[in-house]
Amino acid sequence: MILSVVLVVSTLTGSTNNYYNEPTDNKGVTDCSITNDFVTITNVSSNIFGQTIKPGHKYYFKGIANIKKELKWGIMHSTITHQFKNYVNLTFEDSKYNLCDISVFVTGKYCPLKPGIYHGIYKDIIPSFLWPGKYIFKIIGYNGDNVELFCAMTEVNVEK
Repeated sequence: MILSVVLVVSTLTGSTNNYYNEPTDNKGVTDCSITNDFVTITNVSSNIFGQTIKPGHKYYFKGIANIKKELKWGIMHSTITHQFKNYVNLTFEDSKYNLCDISVFVTGKYCPLKPGIYHGIYKDIIPSFLWPGKYIFKIIGYNGDNVELFCAMTEVNVEK
């Protein structure tokens, strides 16, 4: 039943980049947004695309966000899942963050964010608790009305 609903919603929205798609490789970011009416993220680059990474190494993501409607407040939902032995997905992170705090960290700009172009960079270290294998990193942004603003995900291979 759930699969049927997912397929119908995907078909009705006409979206090939919806919430349920997974990246096909580790060469970049997949736009999984239901709509691009609020935010479009482009020119994403990272030092981990196409690479096998190791825990403890530094990484970054750079990109450009075109915000089309004022953002007063929001939530960013972040998940990290691991495809364990190719038959089960284990969730290593399932967290929600204040999107305005993330915006300050990534772009240096405080909410409310007016419509416009924002350049951002996110830097961090690959967590040491990750097991070797394939991971899907996914972020979804929602505004104060719980409307999806953006969705992006990438596939990463981790080795010890």
